[in-house]
Amino acid sequence: MTRYAVLAESASECATGLARLCEALGLEPTTAPVRLTDGRWIARAVTPTPDVRGTLTSAAAAR
Repeated sequence: MTRYAVLAESASECATGLARLCEALGLEPTTAPVRLTDGRWIARAVTPTPDVRGTLTSAAAAR
């Protein structure tokens, strides 16, 4: 799993950046914007995990 982070000066800028990142790369948000001790904001996203059940179902159907 790959993790991505957005660092911004405001909560709204961070949320907008997170939404754009997730849309552009097909990521899943994991942490909404959180204020850091230095006053900046951070949000995180990850690559989605593959659906193993769907993969197994597709493999069985192909047989």
